[in-house]
Amino acid sequence: MAMELQYDHAHYRCADLNQAVEFYQKTLDAEISKRSEQNGRIIVTLKIGDTQFCLSPAPDGSACQVEANAKRLGVYHLAFLVPNLAEAVAECKRRGAKFTIENFMATPTRQVAFFDAPDGMQVELMQDL
Repeated sequence: MAMELQYDHAHYRCADLNQAVEFYQKTLDAEISKRSEQNGRIIVTLKIGDTQFCLSPAPDGSACQVEANAKRLGVYHLAFLVPNLAEAVAECKRRGAKFTIENFMATPTRQVAFFDAPDGMQVELMQDL
């Protein structure tokens, strides 16, 4: 029997919660859809496009460390389709994004660009040609 699943959110721990929230608001027009506290843990839910991301600060006294993107296990980037990659890259740069890869042909029909995000993450913008 197949399970019925619908994607809801991903949850990220942040070295600096406020910095991460501001970054995604500034670069990707993220909107805070909810701010809550569960078991003493702050959770900020952002809506980016049609996707939700929950952010929380690293637990007090934890050994959480930011790892470079190339060495990190698990999720290492967030990817978004855009209708016009050149325009999206220009707008994100205007908003302060620092790109590491631009206008790369990932496949014969998909062009991509990557910029750095807090906590060793990256954001990928993709255009299908």
